[in-house]
Amino acid sequence: MIEEKVGPPVRKEEKKRRRRTDYGSVKASERDLELLELIGEQYAVTVPQLARLIDRRLDTARSLRDRWKRAGWINSGPLSLKAPSFVWLTTRGAANSQFRVWPPNPTLALHIEAMTNVRILLEHELRFGEWECERAIAQRLARAHGRFNHGHLPDGILHQDGERIAIEVELSVKSRARLKEIAEETSSKYDRVWYFVKPKLVPVLRKIAAENLYPNIAVCVYPPTADDAYSL
Repeated sequence: MIEEKVGPPVRKEEKKRRRRTDYGSVKASERDLELLELIGEQYAVTVPQLARLIDRRLDTARSLRDRWKRAGWINSGPLSLKAPSFVWLTTRGAANSQFRVWPPNPTLALHIEAMTNVRILLEHELRFGEWECERAIAQRLARAHGRFNHGHLPDGILHQDGERIAIEVELSVKSRARLKEIAEETSSKYDRVWYFVKPKLVPVLRKIAAENLYPNIAVCVYPPTADDAYSL
């Protein structure tokens, strides 16, 4: 029998000193980094959108949100009475992002939510192509043509089989003249243009496209279903 040597009892202070230096910290996984990057691209996402992105239930998305908040990577809260709680990056969470930290803006919240809903459907759920966000478009055009010379920016570009599809999300009513101006510009610059708009804007935009011979413009009701997207 081997006699076990028993030393003096370990004091509580020594136990604390022996803890790992990263005890209690939150480490970023590859999935964390990918999702945080997407949040930076979209300015913000809602908690239900986060659930769609990770293909999990809402309570799982809330747990992920709370974990990120403990790590100091995100802030979260309501930005509109008509939308769920949002998540946006802090300075720490945006450390590896190419975009500046977005200061929460309630006036843009519903448009950001709608824009992200369209992106999740087309890129993540239907796998239609690769999304280029509005912020990346602005940076690319600024490098090529100067900061103030890029004209109207679409809400995103879907890169699909060598084609560039401009994505426009319209929730508010604009004048017919302004709608025509945007339609003409995007139609001339991109292979196709997909509009996702509130029902009352559908006939107006379809008439503009037909009257002005913009055959590469398609108009869809927002929020779109998978069947709506396949019909474009």
